[in-house]
Amino acid sequence: MRLRDAAPILLGLLLLPACVPTPAPGSSPLPSTSDAEVRAVTQRLFEGMRTADSALVRSTFAAGARFAVVDTRTTSATIRYEQPDGWLAAIANSGKRWDERLHDVQVRVDGNIAQVWAPYVFYVDNAIRHCGVDAMELLRDASGWKITQLSDTQRRDGCREIPRP
Repeated sequence: MRLRDAAPILLGLLLLPACVPTPAPGSSPLPSTSDAEVRAVTQRLFEGMRTADSALVRSTFAAGARFAVVDTRTTSATIRYEQPDGWLAAIANSGKRWDERLHDVQVRVDGNIAQVWAPYVFYVDNAIRHCGVDAMELLRDASGWKITQLSDTQRRDGCREIPRP
């Protein structure tokens, strides 16, 4: 084949990537199976909170999971770590009055590690109590995805109403 005859084929091969559809700016591709599985764990966590089912919430955490908290009660902010046990007991005694609603959830997955960044609004008895961002780290083992660390921010100002899903 002569170069002159191959030119249209070469040009077509060079232009082929331009013909492959790409997501519009600001949109995201369809979630992968792992992405959907990670989202299911977070949904189970907050469903357990809503229904005061501490066993359901506990099922989302890995053994040894922790909360990372920035304690601002002292003069200088300090990082401290807590076990979820006290929070789980509070969920069991919440009387189904708690409702944490997520919005604009972002999930990143690479192999057996995932991160979730989820702005939220926390309601008690259908009234906004506070809002902020939940940041979760998850790892996947033979039993599936488990939360290994959960951190959050909390503020009382600037919280917007989030409709119940």
